[in-house]
Amino acid sequence: MSQSTNFSELFDDDINLKGLFDIINPENNLVLADDMMLSDAKGIILRVSETYEKNFGFAHDSIVGKSAFDLEEDGTFTPCITAEVIRQRKKITTTQTINHTHKNVMTVGIPLFDNSGELKYAVCFNTVSMEQINAIQQNYRHLQDSLKQYSQEIAELRTRATSTSLVFKSASMERLWTLMQNTANTKANILITGETGVGKSAIAKSIHAMSNRSSGPFIEVNCAVLHENLIESELFGYEKGAFTGASASGKIGKIELSNHGTLFLDEIGELPPHIQSKLLQLIQEKTIERLSGTKRIELDFRLIVATNRHLEEEVQRGLFRSDLFYRLNVIRIHIPPLRQRREDIYPLAYQFLARFCREYGKKLSFSPRFQAFLEQYDWPGNVRQLENLIERMVITVQDPIIDVVHLPVEYTGEAVPPAELLARTGTLAERMDAYEGQIIRDAYRRCGTTVAVAKELGISQATAARKVAKYVTR
Repeated sequence: MSQSTNFSELFDDDINLKGLFDIINPENNLVLADDMMLSDAKGIILRVSETYEKNFGFAHDSIVGKSAFDLEEDGTFTPCITAEVIRQRKKITTTQTINHTHKNVMTVGIPLFDNSGELKYAVCFNTVSMEQINAIQQNYRHLQDSLKQYSQEIAELRTRATSTSLVFKSASMERLWTLMQNTANTKANILITGETGVGKSAIAKSIHAMSNRSSGPFIEVNCAVLHENLIESELFGYEKGAFTGASASGKIGKIELSNHGTLFLDEIGELPPHIQSKLLQLIQEKTIERLSGTKRIELDFRLIVATNRHLEEEVQRGLFRSDLFYRLNVIRIHIPPLRQRREDIYPLAYQFLARFCREYGKKLSFSPRFQAFLEQYDWPGNVRQLENLIERMVITVQDPIIDVVHLPVEYTGEAVPPAELLARTGTLAERMDAYEGQIIRDAYRRCGTTVAVAKELGISQATAARKVAKYVTR
């Protein structure tokens, strides 16, 4: 029996079906199953739908003709909604348990009266079962959580895709990334700090790419490489004839070129005092005047600066203006050195390997030993040093697998004087063992095979293999 059944055919003409039609009205948003039970005013079950018998394990016509009160008493239904409707003579919506199948079902019971107000029938519909409701709710919550997670990941991936290819796994860089996202679209000045080679320029470019200024120019100036006599003209520009050797047509400065975009001043601590003063005025007024110029030029740009110096100490020593420092230090982004975020080392190395293999037309991979070296080395030059090493490896290594034996001498310690290789403590045997280990490692790095090591050191191949296993591959 479906919801499309013409219910008027089931009842006498004088039955008021308004309550029934109100229940099945789609505007009530009630999800009715095809499970229906019909009884008379005394509780004798007159009819059940086929799906009712099928869904709840009743044999065909096994409950038709029985009393709803008897079915309630013997525990078939707890409670029996049909019996409750007859007793209370009103619509009831509650959970009914079909005990022999241990199913909890949300049920709606409706009393039907004749035109004189006498109870004639009770009709019960099952809605979606409680188990189904719970499952739907759980699935809905799971889908909501998944959608939220995927939306965040997609938004982050889209954001990263629009920026430079930043790669990281460490918690510290995740926090830094969140800070970048939260501040990218502000006008606040940003001071990026960190050791040489940590990627300050890459972070600045990413902030620009994530911002609403991304369609504008990104102008980068390394203050450390500009000659003190030329830095003012490079930054602020000049009019024609400003000084001997100046271009006849004048020149637009880097600051003016960054209009409607981002100006990134790297190594800001290298600026001489008189340029610091002019930069402070620029930040306050957002206008410049070219050298030998007579008019002020209004500009709209985002300022990001970076340094590997401790500017607070520079301020204390009188080498950097305190008022300029506070103007720059609105948002501080500190990039940890690579040795403090080792989770990022291998992802970065793999990214560099893929890029340089494409550039140089090679197909290389890392050996487990080389990967272990990458993750254990301290990288004093940080990301830049890692990038340079991987490029060097891709260019020079002829084998399909990059291994520690291919490392340059500055990474292996071969250039260290022999006296420095000797252990400073321990027994004679321990010190000799350490020295022997260094000899074997150096020989294996140069030779690449135990046969060649044996030949170079004048030992048997078996001895060479045993010592390589002891000192190199352990």
